[in-house]
Amino acid sequence: MTPTQPPPAEPALKIGPVALANPFLLAPLAGLSDWPFRRLAKEAGAGLTVTEMASATALAHRGRATLALLTTDPGLEKPFCVQLFGKNPDHLAEAARVAVDMGADLIDFNLGCPARKVVGSGHGAALLKEPQTLLGLVRALVRAVRAPVTVKTRPAFAPGVGATVFELLPRLADEGVAALTLHPRPASAGFAGEADWSLVARLAEKSPIPIIGSGDVASPEQALERLRNYGAAAVMIGRGAKGRPWLFRQCLELWQGGRAREATPSERLATAERHARLLGEFMGRRAAFKLRTVLMWYVKGWPGAAEFRARLCREENLEAQLGLLAELARRQEKLQS
Repeated sequence: MTPTQPPPAEPALKIGPVALANPFLLAPLAGLSDWPFRRLAKEAGAGLTVTEMASATALAHRGRATLALLTTDPGLEKPFCVQLFGKNPDHLAEAARVAVDMGADLIDFNLGCPARKVVGSGHGAALLKEPQTLLGLVRALVRAVRAPVTVKTRPAFAPGVGATVFELLPRLADEGVAALTLHPRPASAGFAGEADWSLVARLAEKSPIPIIGSGDVASPEQALERLRNYGAAAVMIGRGAKGRPWLFRQCLELWQGGRAREATPSERLATAERHARLLGEFMGRRAAFKLRTVLMWYVKGWPGAAEFRARLCREENLEAQLGLLAELARRQEKLQS
């Protein structure tokens, strides 16, 4: 997949001095935005890709597994954005310095993860309940590095609990935050219900910094509609891109006034095979287990997908897994011919 250039009539988004090629961004999601998937999304034209959230404490201590989350190719993934989570200001500052030393152009601070184990340990969205602590952590990050610092958050932890993003925004801007991504559901809702993009519009209306919208973007049509109608400087796509890195190519096709071309079964197969081999290079023998999940992303909605999953779970050899995938793709092409 070859990246598509943005139309000259629409300028690139800038986050501080860092310019993005286009406003369609890959969200940081645990288990999704590892380097192999970020590479595919970037090749498809994503304007920015963000690492899985990395523990600031582990990165400050140079933990091997956490350092691996920052694997990249500086010739392709530019600008390079690293997302951190943590609640120790010294660890956050040191982790940001480590990330910048490893090539990060942007540092994103996670203030929105609703996962029980993250919130239970006082990280992620839990910090919305402690606004003074939150602002102190942001201050430590901004002062630690020259790279722009952004935050990704929710409207609030829960209705009536802690600070709202509307209350925090001017204070975050005063602390030097360069942009804010809003997933418009309270953290207490997790991913239930619908994302309320009117909150993105309200926040963007008077914001002194770029507001990026995220949540429930599953098609290029939705991405463009939300970009144009809600005041967002950019749209961040996460779960909607699972098994569909070509979604970014489709977004650019629509953005440029063309038609969003759907991937054929053979293109899906080729992308899935490439994803599998990149994972094999990245993870070694452990990739076979992750592929039982990843390959299912690419066949969602195809007849025979349930049978494929059952057979896939019995295979631990990469070539055997890819053989099953090719068989299913051939069947799908026959159905479409």
